[in-house]
Amino acid sequence: MTAPRIIITGASRGLGRATALLLAQAGASLVLNARTASALEQVRDAIVRAGGRASIMPGPIDAPATAEQLVAAALTDFGGIDVIINNAAVLLPVARIAESDVRQWQQLYQVNVVGPYLLTRAALPHLRQSANARVINISSGAALSPMPGWSAYCSSKAALNMFTAVLAAEEPAVTALALRPGVIDTAMQQTLRAHGAGVMPPNQHQHFLDLHRQGQLMPPEIPARAVAGLALYAPRAWSGRFIQWQADEVQALAARI
Repeated sequence: MTAPRIIITGASRGLGRATALLLAQAGASLVLNARTASALEQVRDAIVRAGGRASIMPGPIDAPATAEQLVAAALTDFGGIDVIINNAAVLLPVARIAESDVRQWQQLYQVNVVGPYLLTRAALPHLRQSANARVINISSGAALSPMPGWSAYCSSKAALNMFTAVLAAEEPAVTALALRPGVIDTAMQQTLRAHGAGVMPPNQHQHFLDLHRQGQLMPPEIPARAVAGLALYAPRAWSGRFIQWQADEVQALAARI
């Protein structure tokens, strides 16, 4: 049986890095993407030292050329594509709508929505040839919960959820899922703590400060197991769903990793 061939964006740190390491341990062949080549090289080297298979393709995920290069790398290095994990995302601008910068809004949508669209579109002809084709889009609880100051991020994740549902409706051979991964101790949380004061309601900003101070943010390795489980084992019947990482059915798949 051919090892699953998986493309992961935002793979240099946080949830993407943790997911890549778990999938490599499970025998997957990986193409890793992020903006910074040196950080990707460290992840690839850790995978190779452990006996896994990985290649890197750095570049901005909102550029059409990057999507094409990722697909070409998967075909050249591993002979096909079975799964893509659209994980790369940005949080800024954290700003109220009236004071927001349209250029920052546009750039966030380019990364959070257009990026997954570009990679999915480029990969679809090859995903259709896989017996276990899956697209896992990393969403957020913010897709459902309006947060003052997060208009760009919240609405982009809601758009990603609908993109997932439409993809499932259009592509019956592809299992498309959006995952709510929980509140994770990542660089995005650092950004929120740094930029949320004076923009978010004080009690909401304080909530995130307290989560960090009290050590209540999840290490990325915990929800990464759920992402990996979905990437390898999610059934076709789930396609189109927005699903929580801690759901019992997801945890049953995570336990297989």
